[in-house]
Parts: sequence; structure tokens; C-alpha cells
Amino acid sequence: MLILRDVTARRRTEERYRDFFENSLDIIAVTDLKGNFVEVNRAFEEVFGYSREEVRGRNFAEVLRLSSEVAEEIFRAYNKAFRERKNLYGLLFSVRRKDGKEITVEGNVRLLWEGNKIKGFVGNFRDVTERVKLEERLRESEEKYRSVFNYSPLAIIVFDDEARIVDWNRKAEEIFGWKKEEVLGKNILELLVPEHLRGEIQQIAERILGGERYTQSINENLTKDGRIITCEWHNTIYRDAKGRIYGLSIVQDITKEMEMERKLRESEERYRSVFTHAPVLIAILDKEGRFVEANPAMVRSIGRNPIGKTVSEIFPADVAEKRLRYVKKALEEEKLVVFEDERSGKYFINFYLPIELEGEKRCLVIAQEITELRKLNKLLREMVEVSEAIVRIAEREKLVKRVEEILSDYSAKIRERPDEGVCLEIRYGNKTYGYLCVDNVDKEKKPLLKALTDDLAFAFKSMEDEERRQELLQQLAENIKTIAYLVDRIRNPLAAIRAFTELFVEDEKIKEKIIQQIERIVDIVEYLDVSWINSEKIARIDTEIYDLQKIEEEFKKG
Repeated sequence: MLILRDVTARRRTEERYRDFFENSLDIIAVTDLKGNFVEVNRAFEEVFGYSREEVRGRNFAEVLRLSSEVAEEIFRAYNKAFRERKNLYGLLFSVRRKDGKEITVEGNVRLLWEGNKIKGFVGNFRDVTERVKLEERLRESEEKYRSVFNYSPLAIIVFDDEARIVDWNRKAEEIFGWKKEEVLGKNILELLVPEHLRGEIQQIAERILGGERYTQSINENLTKDGRIITCEWHNTIYRDAKGRIYGLSIVQDITKEMEMERKLRESEERYRSVFTHAPVLIAILDKEGRFVEANPAMVRSIGRNPIGKTVSEIFPADVAEKRLRYVKKALEEEKLVVFEDERSGKYFINFYLPIELEGEKRCLVIAQEITELRKLNKLLREMVEVSEAIVRIAEREKLVKRVEEILSDYSAKIRERPDEGVCLEIRYGNKTYGYLCVDNVDKEKKPLLKALTDDLAFAFKSMEDEERRQELLQQLAENIKTIAYLVDRIRNPLAAIRAFTELFVEDEKIKEKIIQQIERIVDIVEYLDVSWINSEKIARIDTEIYDLQKIEEEFKKG
């Protein structure tokens, strides 16, 4: 009777065990000490796709197609458990199902005892593939967030519902100057906002923490070193897993951009002022030669507003063709083109410069009417010709004739008295040498013609003085010849006398007296010699130099 009860109890235990084994949601596999499957449950069959008959007696590494690295790692773990007589917990590894799909399993391994001997292992595992993937995605997401947070080109600041800073990235450190550990727990308004702006920014913070999804503002902020910078703030909120609200602000330092915008506005204002009020002609043309912009000076020069019209619609065909050709040249070659042309009797110098406006190639045109300048240049060239004539021509009548020829476009005549037209006095000192009378002269040319009359007056004065100068030079030349001859004639005998005195006069007193007299005469001769040299320099004409032999010969002839 006792035996029957014991068997019945054991049978019930085995049935409960079998029921638990078969119906467990966990994968249960029993292996021997060599890793060969002894038994597997229904969950094993469902997850891996093998029947228990297919896996019994086969090694788990073969059935589950473990990589050599994973198989080696599991073998070491099982071996350690066997040696240390300890169960294994928290195993996680990848395996392959019968259909080849890779899954991840996690579980524990218990030692299977029979009495005091270890006979094998019982593994309980679960398919955690989806959880691992989710964790991996979460980890990747966190890594991406942390990477974006730390290396964002914009400052990112996180603060709690009491405006205390809870996170602060590297760009925030760079912009504001404080390290993360210096700001954590500090009030964001007191730290970063100037006192006069705190009321306004406080309202924005309250709106954010009150649930408003997004706000944006541009305002001044403080830095650690006391500077005031301008930042653009983009603010939003998020909730953590416990439902707590946090503010998240993305901040950009736009101080330089604001300064650049200010300078750009000033530059645009200056440009617009120059464009509007410049006396030169300014326009912008597209690649087809159509006027995009034209300043008032250009409009006045053309006589109507050309905006929206092409050069062919505005100018004569020959002018339009030439200007359009230069527009295309400037844009295609991307270089400045400078040329002169004529329109309706007026002359212009034109500068065509390639520029880019709003992503489109344009041609900036700067033009200046040079009609009067050309006339002035012509007069200047004629004045140069007159100056050359003054230098070459030594006779008054010939010079007068040549000047009148050069200035014939102005009907120029040199008269003794004022005549018709504009007459300018040719005066040197207190003497008047006549009048230069011209027609077709405006006020800009008068100063040039006045300068010309001054040159003519000096030329006429020089012609008068030339006759007297020639007479003086002729007499001076004769005097020089005489002095030179005498100096040479005195110097030579004195040298001989001194030599003979040294050789032949024995009486020292007489010798001394003779030499003293010779030295006195030498002093006089040297004075005459210096005078002659200075006079000769004054009297020299062009490159002619009277050498001593030539003077002597001419003196003999005289």
C-alpha cells in the first residue's frame, strides 16, 4: 500500500513537470555534458522550426548554426558552470532557426543533477529579438541625440519647469563661455538675460512651460566675460517618461549676422543714394540688353525711362548693336569692358562690368558724357603744338602765322588791337604785344587760352631780347679771346724765366727778388684765368667751346 502511494505521487509530480515542460512559454532544452540535445519542449519546436525528433542527439551548436565565436563563448560559459558548480544567468546570443532567420535569445542555464553528480544542463530561453532590436534602435537614437546634442552647430539648452538648467551642450559653452558644470541648476533667465529684458523673456518662458509648443525670439544675452551678444532662440517643450515638462531651446549667436545686416543696409542705402544722385549715367542690363534699372541721370540722358526696354528699342541700330555686343562680351568673358562711342552728336565713355544679382548674371553700366572733355583735350593738344612752335620758331611773323593755323578751329587771329570775338591780351610785364582773338570759346577754355597768351608774350619778349643778347655775347666772346691769349702768353714766359733764374742766377738776393716778382705776376695771371673761365661759361652758346688753340688762331687773324 505504501509502495503504491509513492509511485502515484511520483507519477503526479512527473505529470506536472511534463505539463510545465511542454506548455511553458519559455524555450526549454535539455542537453548532456557534451552539448547534445536530450529533450526540447513545444516552445522550442515553434520558435526554431525543428521537431524534437530532428534535434535529439545532435549538438546544439550544429542545430542552431552558431558562429564559431558564439559557440566558443557558450562552451566556455558551460564549462565554467560545470567546474564551479554554479548555474548560468543572463546569457544573450544570436542563433539561426531552421529557415535560416537569425534571432536573439536570452536566458539562464541550470545544472542537471542526478544525486551528487552533474549529468547535463537545462536551459530556459526566450526569443528577445524584437526587444533587442528595440533596444538597439533606442541606443542608436540616444547616441544620435547625444551626438547631435554635443556636436550641434547651434547651442542646445534644456531647463526644467522652474527655469533651472539641466543640460547644456558644447556649442552653448562656446557661445556663452560657461562650462556645463558651471551652469547646471542655475536659473537660465538670471544667467543669460540682461536685467532690462527679463520681464519680457520671463513671459516667453512661462508660455513654453505652460504648454505652448513653439516660440521664437531674437534678443540680447549675457556672456561669462561680460559681453552682450544677440541670439536667435527657438523654443519648444517635451515630457519625460514620468510626464514632467522640460523646455528645450536651440540658440544661434547672430551678433555678426546682425552687424553684417546693419552694414549691408547702410551699404544698400549708400548705393541707392549714389545710384539716385550720381551725375554719371548708371544702369543694369540683363544678358539680352534689357534695362533692369536706370538712375535719374541715365533717364535724363536718354530722354525717357528705359526700364523694361532693350537697347535696340532705345538707341539707333548702330549704337544698340555695338552696346549689346559689349554687354555679351562682358558677361561671357567675365571682365570689365571699356569703350567710347557717340550718340546724337555726344560722346560717351562706357564701363560694362559683369555682376550677379539674385542668382542672375547682369551687366552694370557706368557711362559718362565726355563731349566737352574731348573738346578740351583737342585744345590741349593744340596748345602743345603751339608750345612746340614757340620753341622751334624764332621769328615773330612766322610764329604768329603758325599759331593762327593751329587754332584755326577757333578762327584765331593775333591783332595789334582787340577785334571781334573773345580777345585776350598778350602781355609781358608792362608791355602789350598784341591780342589773341578767337571765336567759339566757352568759359572752360578761357583759362587755357590765357595761359597760351602768357607763353606767347614771353616768346615775343625773348625775341626782342635776343638781338641785344647776341650783341653782348659777341663782344664778350671777343674779350674772352683776348684774355685767354694774354693769359697763355704770360704764363709760358714766366715759367721759363723762373726756370732760368733757378739755374743761372747765383746771387741769392737777386734770385729772391726775381722770384717774388714772378709770383706776383702769377697771382694776377691766375685771377685773369679764373675770370676767363667764368666768362667763357656765360658766353658759351649751345655746345660750342672755344679751346685755346682756336682762340689764339682767331686772335692772330684779328
